[in-house]
Amino acid sequence: MIESRPKTPRRIEPYLYLCAVVLLWASTPLIVSELSRSLPVSEIAFLATGFAVVVMAIAVTVLKQWPCYAAYGLKGFLATTALGAGGIFPYTTLYYLAFSMAPGAAGEINIINYLWPVWILVISVPVLRESITWRKLAGILLSFAGVYLIVSGGRFIRFEMGRLPAYAAAAAGAFFWGLFSVCGKRQNHEPVPTMLLYDSSAFICFGILAAATSALTMPTWKQWGLLLFLGAGVNGLGYLFWILALKKGDTARISTAVYATPFVALIYLALFGKGRLQLFHLASLALIVAGPLVQCIGRSMAAGSGRTMNQGRFARKPQHSSRDAVGTGGSDGRP
Repeated sequence: MIESRPKTPRRIEPYLYLCAVVLLWASTPLIVSELSRSLPVSEIAFLATGFAVVVMAIAVTVLKQWPCYAAYGLKGFLATTALGAGGIFPYTTLYYLAFSMAPGAAGEINIINYLWPVWILVISVPVLRESITWRKLAGILLSFAGVYLIVSGGRFIRFEMGRLPAYAAAAAGAFFWGLFSVCGKRQNHEPVPTMLLYDSSAFICFGILAAATSALTMPTWKQWGLLLFLGAGVNGLGYLFWILALKKGDTARISTAVYATPFVALIYLALFGKGRLQLFHLASLALIVAGPLVQCIGRSMAAGSGRTMNQGRFARKPQHSSRDAVGTGGSDGRP
């Protein structure tokens, strides 16, 4: 009896989730740059993260995963909440701050934000005790060449000095996301309940920051809509769709295809008249994205060529790898 192949809808299902992820995540520069024109960054992050917490709590309830927290223990619970406070909180604050400092450069800021996969490669050396290879060094240099192109405004010999603080904030935020992703590899719990803890601890930090640094401003109805979409849609549903895409599809293909997000973000900004899509944007983004891709592709080719030779020989205990962190964006994957 001939076995029938899986139906086409099942094959495309993970890519439908991936498309939703890219379309949602790519809207962040457009939404945050608009909100930050009249609302404090701390308030934007506080309210948006609050909506994300609600979505994740509903997801944990629907999935019946509340009992999963029993496996954390006190030490695991504290470590997870500390990672949210030390990773998501500074990353989001700096990322949103960059948009508020230079709303007209939202496209460039979002491109620089995609340094986080490169920071994963760098941070993995001391944290995961990985060696520095020529391929890794080449990838890092490619990505930083892309940042240099953005900072110079497409002119290699002159910097856009007025935007340097915003670019620095975006790069610093990317560093914290890289640190969060690498440290998150040590978390071996269910992803959705874990993300709820991350967001909850970050939400508390955002609340403290908002209360300490600025008076809360009552958003308009339009701003409430944008905040709801940013928190519940981009940060909440976007993450759930990401988990479904990874679970139902090929992890390597899905995690590579998500690099389309910053390209789509540039298109959004151009369509809504918030920026011009220029050739140096595409060139710099290609260089930044090429950095981690060179590392991932190189490792995959090496693994493929050595699989037969090494099968059954020199068995070693599995170790944490920056390739895994780059492939899935750490425990979260949300850029």
